[in-house]
Amino acid sequence: METLIHTSLEPDGVLVATIDMPGRTMNVFSADLMDALDALMDRVDGDAAVHSVVLTSGKPTFLAGADLVMVRGYTDSAKTGTHEQLFAMCGRLGRQFVRLEQSAKPWVAAVNGIALGGGLELALACRVRLVTDEPRTQLGVPEVRWGLLPGAGGTQRLPRLAGFDAAIELLLSGRSIAPADAVRLGIFARAVPAAELLDQARIEARAMRGQPFDVNAKFARLAQTDVPPYSEEGAHAIALRHGVSAADFERYPAYSAIIDSVLKGARLPLAEATDVEMTQFLRLMFNPVAGNMVRTLFLERLRAERELAAPQGAGIQRIGVGQLGPAQKAWADALARVKLPQTVDATLPADTIEIVDLQGGRHRVALAVLGAAASTGRAALPLAVLSPAGPYGRVVEIVGADDPTAAALAALGARIWSLPWRTSGPASVLERLHGASLGEQAQTALQYAARPGTGDAAFLDVAACLSGVTPAWSGGPLNWLWAERDRLIPTFDAASRDAWDRLQPALQHATA
Repeated sequence: METLIHTSLEPDGVLVATIDMPGRTMNVFSADLMDALDALMDRVDGDAAVHSVVLTSGKPTFLAGADLVMVRGYTDSAKTGTHEQLFAMCGRLGRQFVRLEQSAKPWVAAVNGIALGGGLELALACRVRLVTDEPRTQLGVPEVRWGLLPGAGGTQRLPRLAGFDAAIELLLSGRSIAPADAVRLGIFARAVPAAELLDQARIEARAMRGQPFDVNAKFARLAQTDVPPYSEEGAHAIALRHGVSAADFERYPAYSAIIDSVLKGARLPLAEATDVEMTQFLRLMFNPVAGNMVRTLFLERLRAERELAAPQGAGIQRIGVGQLGPAQKAWADALARVKLPQTVDATLPADTIEIVDLQGGRHRVALAVLGAAASTGRAALPLAVLSPAGPYGRVVEIVGADDPTAAALAALGARIWSLPWRTSGPASVLERLHGASLGEQAQTALQYAARPGTGDAAFLDVAACLSGVTPAWSGGPLNWLWAERDRLIPTFDAASRDAWDRLQPALQHATA
């Protein structure tokens, strides 16, 4: 069995525990890591030679959250499991953190890099938290972006440390903060240079030897007098105050679940408050929105990023840029940030670029911005349609390009942090979906995806949600079509029914 947490017991009784999951670039909470954490806590509690613990990571990051493949498994289990079964399964990590926090032997978190979601929640459970002062270190609870809430104590410990207003803003936005901001908010005790982090953590661990857990000493805002009492009207008002529209509050249940968890858990003992949080988490597990968002915007997106990346050896020497009109501002801004030789080329048609690849091949491409005016070169040239930057990223749709040109545009997509999604043309699929109702999108996407040679149907859902064309809660037009098939298929015309018959096996497999 692989060792996921390495330990070293020092002569003064400080146990340094280092999380280092083999074969991964980042540590994430999986069932195996939870098993390892249980074994570590058993050792700490049962070994008289251990007086305190320093918890850190053997990777450049601390811990990047939960394994969302495991979370997808939770949403699948919710289709047939009972509330009690899900409560036991999904609540395991939160119960572990309560045990860790209340241990008679103090735990100190030495956060040496990114700590997101469950990674930050693990740190919050420790009595003292130190973090590297590297500004690029990200700390946050981004679960709301996938239709979830931090279900291992994040909605309870953050308000008790940082106060209600700061905590609810972090929880509802999902944004990350830098170490200095985390210290200012009281989430971490200090930010220290990376080279000093472990030594400083050891000093803290030694200083607390023999001191029992004191919840009042840990939480500066334990009384939570700043947390308003729960009411439905109050929850709506809090969401609106933090920029959540009434429509989004209705469509994305994570917003109300987060607020309800904070308000209903306030002023309760942490063990009880964690149970309140898990009750709200299970609301989301039994709702299809979280499953849709995890599937499309995380699992399938990661697969798309791997499979749609430029082939090995593809790259760009330089770019020639024609005159870009006002409608191409998003392209002009994106190209301005690309660190490649670029020249203004008056011989190129307006709204056109010419990419010179590493082999000297030249690829002339018309540009368009999703939802803006069409490119003048659209009819004669391959087309690159750039979506506006959204909360999940952006897409560059590659329309009607041959393999070398598509490879060059995929290489450019990586440079502008955009998913390169290749479509067969003759027109942009995203443009056809843009502004249409979900029902219209479903038929358009179905008829396109059923054509031979159009690629993986799941990637259409990824591109549609990532570009902002289709609402994230739906999981994409094809995912939504599958969920609503009993209602929609009887309304289809002959062409859509034929496309359905051809694509149904692939959709069933993708959504299983």
